[in-house]
Amino acid sequence: MMELEFDNVRRPIRQLRKLLKSLPSNPLVKDVQELRKRARRLETIITAYMPDKKKRNRRLLKTLKPVFKAAGVVRDMDVMTTEARGLGSRRRNDSVTLLLEHLQAMRIESAGKLFEQVSRHGKAARRRLKEFSSEIEERFERKNAQRAADTTGNQLHVGAANKLMEELRDWPALDAENLHAFRIKVKELRIVLKLAEAAKPDFADALEKVKDQIGDWHDWQQLRMIAENVLDRRESRTTLEKIVAMESSKLEQALADAQAMRTSYLGGSSELTIAEA
Repeated sequence: MMELEFDNVRRPIRQLRKLLKSLPSNPLVKDVQELRKRARRLETIITAYMPDKKKRNRRLLKTLKPVFKAAGVVRDMDVMTTEARGLGSRRRNDSVTLLLEHLQAMRIESAGKLFEQVSRHGKAARRRLKEFSSEIEERFERKNAQRAADTTGNQLHVGAANKLMEELRDWPALDAENLHAFRIKVKELRIVLKLAEAAKPDFADALEKVKDQIGDWHDWQQLRMIAENVLDRRESRTTLEKIVAMESSKLEQALADAQAMRTSYLGGSSELTIAEA
């Protein structure tokens, strides 16, 4: 089991190094999605598996932060462009056209900034990722040796997963102010369990659903703020009302499902949610 876990941890690090080396100046949607996915996994790996190496971890994340931040902006433009296209109809809608043109211009600009950050920080980031991977391997080898003499079968992922579940269980009442931060913790828990292949299927599906629904609401929230700055409130009233209505609907659904997930899976023993080691 430990070898399998190490492969799951090492793979996203290797894939991230590869992406940083080959990312084009105008990346495709899938390239940006992969970069963001690997970045989130790396952050979770550091938090869950190497919490005692704070100084070195901060240095690694500081090197990568500008790249991750720039990739997030490109990703947002891609998602919001798709959402904005859905606001149109068969008849020409000048407000939707204007919004799409603005989003596309922002996408081009943000893609250029992403490429600039990768060019500036990519080489150092790849070197530090390689060093981090070697350190992770040493850590797992030590844990593997300890397990050989330990009949309890405890694993690294159990403590990390339990800590995250406690945070989600003890989260304040969910609202629009703290829902996005809640989603980040849900993503971290999902990644830890996936790396360790430890989540029971129904719990993994529930985490995935909540993650996606909160993310969907947040994207519509961002689109609404951009649209309010770009569009004339009187001339684009119908389009703006559609966006506001979608944001409100997505928020209501995300809040309901996030609370339902907490009630169903985080109110009792972790045995209900984590597969046996």
